[in-house]
Amino acid sequence: MALIKNDIPILEYDTSTQAVIMPGHLQDYNFNERAVMLFMEPEINEYVVEHNCEIVGQFENVTKIFNVYNTVVDGVNITFVQAPLGGAAAVQIMEQLIAGGVKKIVAVGCCGALEEGNEGDYFIPTAALRQEGTSYHYLPPSREVEISEEIIKVIEKVLCNAHLPYRKCKTWTTDGFYRETKEMVLYRKSEGYSVVEMECASMAACAKMRGAEFGQLLFTADSLANVAEHDPRNWGNGIFATAMELGLKIGAEL
Repeated sequence: MALIKNDIPILEYDTSTQAVIMPGHLQDYNFNERAVMLFMEPEINEYVVEHNCEIVGQFENVTKIFNVYNTVVDGVNITFVQAPLGGAAAVQIMEQLIAGGVKKIVAVGCCGALEEGNEGDYFIPTAALRQEGTSYHYLPPSREVEISEEIIKVIEKVLCNAHLPYRKCKTWTTDGFYRETKEMVLYRKSEGYSVVEMECASMAACAKMRGAEFGQLLFTADSLANVAEHDPRNWGNGIFATAMELGLKIGAEL
């Protein structure tokens, strides 16, 4: 174990997996091995009422309590929870899931499109650009973090069975929502990144360090394909319910 120092603090890294405060230090949960993290709220609330889902845990931060639920899809028990916006917050939830026994995780949420297409297009990230901070606490510095091939194959299988078109892609993870400048967007597009979001690299890095498998299903909301004018479209609001159903189906196949 070693502490790797650098003049730039975000590039400093400790190889130790132990910290002063460890996930699970306040609770002793026993979750299913399969978990789905959903970047949505009304759809979760409706599903929980409709299916009478049991609360099997609670994660509390300074602003909100996140209920963790159990559901059964195709005869398979699945743990699912709302995921909060931003890599750091999402990883706090992921850490608690893994500490409670989760081995395989799929996240489902919207993203910004960097290329022309329709609102609600499905993308499966194969790698995420690490232009955020959280991933650097989990893995040594690198430009990208790769996504689990095993989970990618499961996501592809579910989308194919549903006869839904999709594209595999590289995603740009940033925690600077209001720093997606025209020049930066053009640069990322020239590098081959198809979508932009705020969590994938962080979650992939956390899972990799903790020995879990992670994958993500993204659907496009707004569009930055035309850097001259941002197109909010409908922020993907018509897609969330379907995406949640797909996420739970994927969870059952993990």
